[in-house]
Amino acid sequence: MKVEQIPVDQIHANFWNVNRMSDAMRQKLKRYIEREGLVQPLVVRPHPSIEGEYELLGGEHRWRVCRDELGFKAVPCVIVDLDDRRAKILSVNLNSLSGDTVPSLLSQLLNDLNQDMPIEDMVALLPYEKRDIQDTLSLMQLPEGFEDALEDEATAHDRQAPNIVTLVLDPEQKKVFDEAMERAMAHVGEAKDRRARGATLLATCYLESVQ
Repeated sequence: MKVEQIPVDQIHANFWNVNRMSDAMRQKLKRYIEREGLVQPLVVRPHPSIEGEYELLGGEHRWRVCRDELGFKAVPCVIVDLDDRRAKILSVNLNSLSGDTVPSLLSQLLNDLNQDMPIEDMVALLPYEKRDIQDTLSLMQLPEGFEDALEDEATAHDRQAPNIVTLVLDPEQKKVFDEAMERAMAHVGEAKDRRARGATLLATCYLESVQ
């Protein structure tokens, strides 16, 4: 397996990494690299959309520490030529050895893989048992009836939401309207929505008068 030195600025993190590392662990990793050097190469593939550059499959934490905190100009890398599906599988296997998995991110990644392969194949290729994969995939599923409940809630909210009514009045009409509103608001007390209550009272009185 050939190891090459690749400039750190030509390497890009992938968007599906499911691991996060605490600040304390990051400092431990930094001190270890300072003491021992970068003894384990990163794993990259030719970047699928940027010509001449690379996408990380394993070693993102080490790459960030070397680039951002230790001033490395280049890092040792193993280059593999993999399609997206095989790259994600390799990334999961590599990253399961370090950092802490974020369940929601892992769920999204496993769901992506499940679009292309059955769970049985995922069990054979990933460091998880079938039940673990099923439980993680369940994070992507809404409970039965949940979407209908959301729709009902949205409909109820729309029914209850205030409406804005705009009137365009000429000066004489506005004078009449303002006088009527003042009298109506005098009957509704000091409620916060006095104007709205006053307008409703005016409309109610008119409807009653024409019945």
